[in-house]
Amino acid sequence: MVLWAAIFVAGIFWLGFSGKTCRAAALSAPEGLLASGVNDSVVLSWEPVKGADGYEVYEKADGQDSWTMVKATAKKKAILSDRKSGTRYIYRVRAYKVKKTKIKYGVYSKKSDTTVPVQATTTLRNFLKVSLAPVGSTMYIWGGGWNKADNGAGKDALRIGLNPQWRTFASKQRASYNYRNYRYKRGYGLDCSGFVGWTVYNSLHTSRGKEGEGYVDKAKNLAKNYAENGWGTFRKASAVKDYKAGDIMSGSGHVYIVIGSCADGSVVLVHSSPAGVQLSGTEAPSGKKNSKAVKLADKYMKKYFPSWHRRFPDNARGASYLHYSRFRWDVSGSAVMEDPDHYRDQSAKEVLKDLFS
Repeated sequence: MVLWAAIFVAGIFWLGFSGKTCRAAALSAPEGLLASGVNDSVVLSWEPVKGADGYEVYEKADGQDSWTMVKATAKKKAILSDRKSGTRYIYRVRAYKVKKTKIKYGVYSKKSDTTVPVQATTTLRNFLKVSLAPVGSTMYIWGGGWNKADNGAGKDALRIGLNPQWRTFASKQRASYNYRNYRYKRGYGLDCSGFVGWTVYNSLHTSRGKEGEGYVDKAKNLAKNYAENGWGTFRKASAVKDYKAGDIMSGSGHVYIVIGSCADGSVVLVHSSPAGVQLSGTEAPSGKKNSKAVKLADKYMKKYFPSWHRRFPDNARGASYLHYSRFRWDVSGSAVMEDPDHYRDQSAKEVLKDLFS
């Protein structure tokens, strides 16, 4: 009865329901489930399942054993309000199809979790979890995430959740992929600025943005822009001495997000760079190419994104990545970010372990 009450609220009606249900593997698991804690709500999005009439959203708080079905909807998005601040929630979604008097259920999606912030708009952990959502399923597209005028955020950088077309396009690409053949094919992937702008937008907003909104600009400008929004501090490349989780690093032709640094000074990062969105590691400042960061990035890409890793195994980036200007979030809670998980005090290895736990 709980299920059907929820479906009724969603505006879906069926006559002659007899209470019969059945399970079937015909409906696939929803891909790309993304949970983002924004203010006192959790924003959920996922990619559509072919043949589905609707979706059930299941929730449990971290540490709980049982799941609760909290929403049934015909949409591929849900906003759950009035969640308890400081609590980490875990989610999964499954599709269903109604045929006559029976309900057919698909398999559950992979889980996604987020923490509801206490004071700020979002948390540093949530920001990094969002940044990982397109990894291994989104190609680098020159102009991806920009508007047609090429002077700010486009539809993809203003959307909540992943564009299903990103995954479809990426699944067809092979090791020979050449981004130069797809310049300005907006809707097929993201470039470096589009990726960072999309990540920031999904960390701070609950609904699709309008023209003129968003956080996309030339790579070299983004770190300074975000600081000027009052979100944190800016430091020129010549003054950067360290790298901490969540830092946004701007160069003349590239921008990336720091996951964390390693004992040898190398940095694990997430970015959109040919061939696409992935984890990478820089070489060490000493010049050592097979650095701790490169090894970590390779380990996680190989384990969690095996198809991508087989096609695009290069996770190493040069020392030039260590000479970018830096934006660092104010995590005091007085701006838009807080860090209850103390990611800023952790190494790349520790941050990755928690992000993928």
